[in-house]
Amino acid sequence: MKKFLSFFLVAFAFSLSFSQVKPFPLKHEDFSRFLLNGNTPFYGEISTDKAEIKIQIEKSTKNPDKPEQYFISGHSEVAGTKSGFSGEITFTQRFNVNNAPDEMLVFADFVMKELGTGEHSGIFTGKVRMQMNKIITKESLATVTFKGRWENYPGTLDFETWWANFVPKDISKVVFK
Repeated sequence: MKKFLSFFLVAFAFSLSFSQVKPFPLKHEDFSRFLLNGNTPFYGEISTDKAEIKIQIEKSTKNPDKPEQYFISGHSEVAGTKSGFSGEITFTQRFNVNNAPDEMLVFADFVMKELGTGEHSGIFTGKVRMQMNKIITKESLATVTFKGRWENYPGTLDFETWWANFVPKDISKVVFK
């Protein structure tokens, strides 16, 4: 029994060492213009009071060494308080859309660190969901939704948040991977 268990553990460790994470299949595409959203802010909600949040991504640069990663910067605005941020978005998955054979869903993780200090500055983390045509052209459009959390630097405030370039009827029904 000990030999079988030892063999099983060695085989399992060996298989883990050679297993690979599937690379993001759309590394050749550039999603910057979808993230820039035509120089138009994304709108959404933050906090338990559902305060309006406005996110403007002003710069998006694809990392030449890791083509699934984008460096972004811009500003956030809540209740008249504006704060610059910088961060990154890393694309992770692509899926076909059920009942829409010409469309795809693309998912990413994001981290955006606000540049200010104090109680109303912090870090946004979460997921990005983009839905678009499978064939991307210069005229292509995409619905882009961010959903995650914001926590201030002192750790005293922590809110759910979302923003998008459209107004979802029910954000809880928007699927994220």
